[in-house]
Amino acid sequence: MKEGGGASLKGCWNVSFCLLVLLSEMLLFKPIDPPQLVTAMVGDDVVLPCLLDPPPDAVSMTMEWGRADMKPRFVLVWHDGKELLTGQNEAFKGRTSLSISGLKRGDVSLKLSSVKVSDSGTYRCYLQKPNQEHLVQLLVVRSGAASSPAISLAGLHLASSAVLLHCESRGWYPEPELLWLDAEGKLLSAGLPETLRGPDDLYSVSSSVTVEKRHRNSFTCRVQQRNINQTRETLITVPDKISQKCGSLPIDPPQLVMAMVGDDVVLPCLLDPPADAVSMTMEWGRADMKPRFVLVWHDGKELLTGQNEAFKGRTSLSISGLKRGDVSLMLSSVKVSDSGTYRCYLQKPNQEHLVQLLVGAASSPAISLAGLHLASSAVLLHCESRGWYPEPELLWLDAEGKLLSAGPPEALRGPDDLYSVSSSVTVEKRHRNSFTCRVQQRNINQTRETLITVPGR
Repeated sequence: MKEGGGASLKGCWNVSFCLLVLLSEMLLFKPIDPPQLVTAMVGDDVVLPCLLDPPPDAVSMTMEWGRADMKPRFVLVWHDGKELLTGQNEAFKGRTSLSISGLKRGDVSLKLSSVKVSDSGTYRCYLQKPNQEHLVQLLVVRSGAASSPAISLAGLHLASSAVLLHCESRGWYPEPELLWLDAEGKLLSAGLPETLRGPDDLYSVSSSVTVEKRHRNSFTCRVQQRNINQTRETLITVPDKISQKCGSLPIDPPQLVMAMVGDDVVLPCLLDPPADAVSMTMEWGRADMKPRFVLVWHDGKELLTGQNEAFKGRTSLSISGLKRGDVSLMLSSVKVSDSGTYRCYLQKPNQEHLVQLLVGAASSPAISLAGLHLASSAVLLHCESRGWYPEPELLWLDAEGKLLSAGPPEALRGPDDLYSVSSSVTVEKRHRNSFTCRVQQRNINQTRETLITVPGR
């Protein structure tokens, strides 16, 4: 049996099972409803619901639970009153079951035990006779992994009452959002939060904000993940008097620079007042990397010893710029992994500057006709777009540009750190059968969209 673009009866161990595979890949039997969302914590036993309508005895029916993004896709196959283990994906062996008593009532829900983060995805319940199917989106998160945010006083502006606060929280999944609130609970304007994904698939998020000291000097850092209904927050009260030892710390939030993958970019850093910097000692670095050195300049030349391997051959300074006090860093052929906060530091004069680089990637979405409801004029459209960074949002629009109601889009992050996003929507064929899938990422000001016209017949 072949996986993917079509199955063959040749070599099948069971003809009925192969017919199930063939029929499940035909257009008219694809799902019309958006996935049902199920959330679970790591280690839980979870039930992915699938109920027949009307409810017949399903014990002797042939059915499949599968995930299209896996090879082989089979999570559980049931035939002739028993589970078929041949062809099951190794990741699910020993962890799947159906309830016999439930099957007798038309309940073909899948029980999945000891779930892992890697179990997150869209599952398809399909029955050959009766021709029914159902999608379930499983989101698995780590229980108790998310830490409460830690707030620190990162800088003080001696000439005013402004202070720089920094907040960081670790151990999140999926990727969270970070908000700053004042004493009245109103949102504060802050720079873009910086998000990092570790080798354990958990996210760390951090952000800095500049605030003015007032009669109520309380500020809250809130980190939240709405998909799993998790929120952590920490409050800090800034004292009226702060030691001037903080005065040498940076008060200005990082300057944002955006670029697309493959671009050559300049990270700005200008001396104030401007001075000839050719013979000065300076460092461009990233604190989140080891070694942190992106570029070190000393005695009129770049020092390559100790430079982080990720930047070798891609960094330079302009000699003519140095003579004018312009110590901006030129970084060539940027990658998604170059995203982060860079520090420009000069020992004499004692000056530093932060630059936040956001490297984006984008691609045009592809739309396909994924299903047809024979008893009505409804069709199921599917849209997918790959190669995005940061994570984008996906919207469906009708011919008049109005938003269509669709299920939550599914976003997957690959080993290259790029996101793929997909979504399905059910639409009624009308006199204007044009529909648009729009994928956008506002942080990098990127939008891609594709239009499809559904034929009248």
